Amino acid sequence: MPAFGVQLETQYGSGRISRGFIPISKILKPVLNECVTPVTCYWCLSLLVRDEDELTLVFKKFRPPLKMLVPIWKALCAATDCEESSDQFQEDG
Repeated sequence: MPAFGVQLETQYGSGRISRGFIPISKILKPVLNECVTPVTCYWCLSLLVRDEDELTLVFKKFRPPLKMLVPIWKALCAATDCEESSDQFQEDG
């Protein structure tokens, strides 16, 4: 059983709760994406997971501010031994 990883949890209006766990060894890289729609722009945190075809969204419906996402992204970069660099992300201000 993996000791460290990311637990994803979704709670539905009906009361049903869906939980998933991604071991840290399966996470290839955390990714901060800037999402642009015709009416808004927001940031989302995704995980590039080994043996998965698509990125895994960490927050599916909730759109936390960038100030909240950056520390999570940095911690995941450190935990997965991927290199975070200013070339990958420039924080305004």
